[in-house]
Amino acid sequence: MRNGFKVFDADAHVVEPRDLWERFLDKSYQARVSWRQPFDGMDRFRPVTVDGVYTQSLKTLYGRQQEAVRWTTEAMVAKYGEVVNRGFDGAGVAESLRAEGVDLCVLYGPGYDMWVDGIAPDLQAAMARAYNRWAEEMRETSGGLVLAAGPVPLNDITRAVEEVRYAHERLGTPCFWARPNPFNHRTLGDRYYDPLWEVLQDLDVAFATHEFMGLNGPSAGSDRFESFVEWHSCVHQMEAQMAMLSMIVNGVFERYPRLRVGYMEAGSSWVPSWLHRIEEHVELAGWLETPECTKSPLEYFTSNCYVTTECDEHLVHHTVAELGDERILFETDYPHPDSKYPHAVTTFLAQDGISDENKRKILWDNAIDFYRFPESLMPTKFEESTPRT
Repeated sequence: MRNGFKVFDADAHVVEPRDLWERFLDKSYQARVSWRQPFDGMDRFRPVTVDGVYTQSLKTLYGRQQEAVRWTTEAMVAKYGEVVNRGFDGAGVAESLRAEGVDLCVLYGPGYDMWVDGIAPDLQAAMARAYNRWAEEMRETSGGLVLAAGPVPLNDITRAVEEVRYAHERLGTPCFWARPNPFNHRTLGDRYYDPLWEVLQDLDVAFATHEFMGLNGPSAGSDRFESFVEWHSCVHQMEAQMAMLSMIVNGVFERYPRLRVGYMEAGSSWVPSWLHRIEEHVELAGWLETPECTKSPLEYFTSNCYVTTECDEHLVHHTVAELGDERILFETDYPHPDSKYPHAVTTFLAQDGISDENKRKILWDNAIDFYRFPESLMPTKFEESTPRT
């Protein structure tokens, strides 16, 4: 809690522990997943191979992008403290987020390991199960402050539905996610995924997309850019835009009107112009190409979709003015190199383009409506926090 405002970090991260797969992946699969630096002396963000293939792009592993953003282990420790050396354990992450003023958060991961091009369906499903087991431990060791969205193994829709049901009913996984990128040449609007949307709607749990720059697979900008500045400038927002477009015009929200989908870590100020552009095209050619899009894109967004804002996105006032304040969630961007931690919440509260009521909804109320967690997962007390210097 900060300055009397409850804070729900709707999209947080950690660097998953190096032994995650060794501890939680079924033994029959463990030999197929390994952790190794490309060469001695290199300090790269969690380089993992699956069936001998790096899950991150070689541009990320061998390029200078991580150096460019000053994101080495030493830099992480300097910014976030001993929680880095402790492997982002649950108790350490909870302590860090309390210093930021966060009362509850949801983690998204793993960003790369189970999404590499060509991964075997059974291995992807096993990795999703392993991550959900680890998430259960994180919830317990953080005292309930740190929850995690369960990754959905999109390779095989039968396995995807089975994992959602198992994770939700047996492990207590409260929400789910997948990358927005095309997978097996399918976008998220493909009818192949209808059984997934059906089970998520039936369980009344939230689903989100989340991009992570650097995948060894298709992503916006990966085919033309080498630098962090170019690739990262476009990939999060453009992948979210395309996922939203695909789901709206191909009738996902028409067929599943109670489905709730968040498009994470892509900002919010692009949404009004994007919805307008989609609407113009649906009006022109939708009669033939997108007959299942029977409402305006704006209507689908305001009934089914959410986006996030970071603390210094000052143009969020534009989104509020155009679309209202009920579909915007807050994220601290913990523990990224450009996060304003431990002053993210304070920075957001200092914005003068939106009202305190807007801020209250974005910091807490909207996330409560999006996630709709059971009372058993909600905090029972709120304590005012003082930021670290």
